[in-house]
Amino acid sequence: MANEKDVHACTLDKIISLCKRRGFVYQASEIYGGQAGAWDYGPLGVEFKRNIQNEWWHYMTQLHDDVVGLDSSIFQHHTTWKASGHADHFSDPMIDCLECQARHRADKMIEDFVVAHPETNP
Repeated sequence: MANEKDVHACTLDKIISLCKRRGFVYQASEIYGGQAGAWDYGPLGVEFKRNIQNEWWHYMTQLHDDVVGLDSSIFQHHTTWKASGHADHFSDPMIDCLECQARHRADKMIEDFVVAHPETNP
């Protein structure tokens, strides 16, 4: 009997294959070899994504009298980030390599490990 990881991997591969065949998604830069973990939305994918966004927006804002939408720039004056605490208290966890003395972002190292060792993925 196949273990649960094999079943999930097989199912995910089938779903991705179906989505690619039906025009929902394509691997980003696929004609140039692809970009791991990055996908472009095809015609059906764009519509599907928009429908999900519209439903989420309706549920989260339009059904509540005390909630309004805001679509603001991520580029802000430094004092905005200072006032919110991001400038003083936000940092990416880092890992120091004792062999080469380099510093690496922890999230990037984890991502690289998961890509290199797919058998460890849940």
